[in-house]
Amino acid sequence: MRLGLSYRLALVFAVSGGLVVGGLVLLGVRSSREEATHQTERLGKVTLTAVQSLVRSEARQGRLAELGKALEDLVVQARIATIVVRDRKGKRLVGRSDDPKLTAREARPGRALRDVDDGIYDIEGDVELGQRGRGVVQVGLRTDALEKRLDEIGARGVQAGVMSFLAITLIAWLIGLFAGERLERLVGRIEAIAADPQKFRRLGGDDGGDELSRLVAAFNRMGLSLRAETRRRLALETEKRELAAMLVHDLKTPMTVIRSGITLLADMATKSGKREHNRTFELLEMSTARLQRMVEDVLQLAKMEESSALQQEMTDLSALAHACAKDFGLIVKDRKQFLDIAAPEHGIPPVMGDSVLLRRVLDNLVHNAVEHTPSGGRIAIGVRRENGSVLVEVSDSGPGIPPEAREHIFLKFFQKDVKRHVGNVGLGLALCDKVIARHGGTIGIGDAAPKGARFYFTLPVATLATEEA
Repeated sequence: MRLGLSYRLALVFAVSGGLVVGGLVLLGVRSSREEATHQTERLGKVTLTAVQSLVRSEARQGRLAELGKALEDLVVQARIATIVVRDRKGKRLVGRSDDPKLTAREARPGRALRDVDDGIYDIEGDVELGQRGRGVVQVGLRTDALEKRLDEIGARGVQAGVMSFLAITLIAWLIGLFAGERLERLVGRIEAIAADPQKFRRLGGDDGGDELSRLVAAFNRMGLSLRAETRRRLALETEKRELAAMLVHDLKTPMTVIRSGITLLADMATKSGKREHNRTFELLEMSTARLQRMVEDVLQLAKMEESSALQQEMTDLSALAHACAKDFGLIVKDRKQFLDIAAPEHGIPPVMGDSVLLRRVLDNLVHNAVEHTPSGGRIAIGVRRENGSVLVEVSDSGPGIPPEAREHIFLKFFQKDVKRHVGNVGLGLALCDKVIARHGGTIGIGDAAPKGARFYFTLPVATLATEEA
């Protein structure tokens, strides 16, 4: 026959209470024993310090010959087993003991107090011996008083443990019977709130002043708070997804129309092979392209935050880097910049990931480098293997990024503060950070040589590629 929750809880309370009390008693006994041991050790240190001071004082006054009498008095008054003073060569200068049998005893300093087996705890310390230079003082303390006290502590602990164990076991059994029935009502509600916080229903019996009533009240507050927070979070997530979808939907179409209109107007403004208001059209085209990139970044961020799934495939980062360099070639040439690429076509192992998103990361990093590099400057793309990863870096010869702007540069909610230091960076870096993190890699920023910014990220080599290598 299966016991009900009340009886099982009572049994658990009784056993647990007994074990806890037994453990507490054992801890108390151990703590008392350790405290007694520590007191003896502290007493030994104090005694050693006193002896060192006495020896040092007598040595400074050149009275080492009279030191024996002083040590003899100290042995009697402080109940010290042995005191020995040696010079730096180990020669015994003075020695006193409370028992003549211990005169020839060899001290064994360095033993822990718990390892003492002959009843004497030895400690030593350096001391100045005046004209004789530095020496050593060895003090031996008897441990019989400590052993007697430890035996008393153990006996009292056993007596208190037995009584406490029986009393707490009985009390815990009664508490378990009383509390078990009330707690049974919580089980179903706890399971329900764990499965779906929105289905939480308030539990009665929280109007008393005892601990269980307070527990029920706390459970009700927690459930109500969790239900409200869950609903709020779901509403925010829904609004965020709807806002991103509406934003992308509403912006992509007019952006396409605007770009087409700018192209048409540019063609209409071209006379005799020369376009009038050329700078105006360049600004319009550049701003439109930037706005379109922002829209695409918002779309990608929304997709990544909504789903953790990635298109997993073998991806050649070196090939992505060459394709990216080719696409930016005309832009760099038009801005009178130089683009260098160091990405060997062979020897770079593939990584496992979404090639579209990884290409997006490269595009964003190169685009930022182009934006912040002046005319005549250089942009460099590099790909190389580094231990068990592939390192991709994009550097430029622009003004660089100051240290105070680097901490939050990859966080989309801190872009305003970043722009104050380095100008426009959009949401591209936030997207880069999320993409690389989702692929299990790392992304960072540093200084380029001789100046400028260096963005880099690493991705782990694909498993199959690692095994073949």
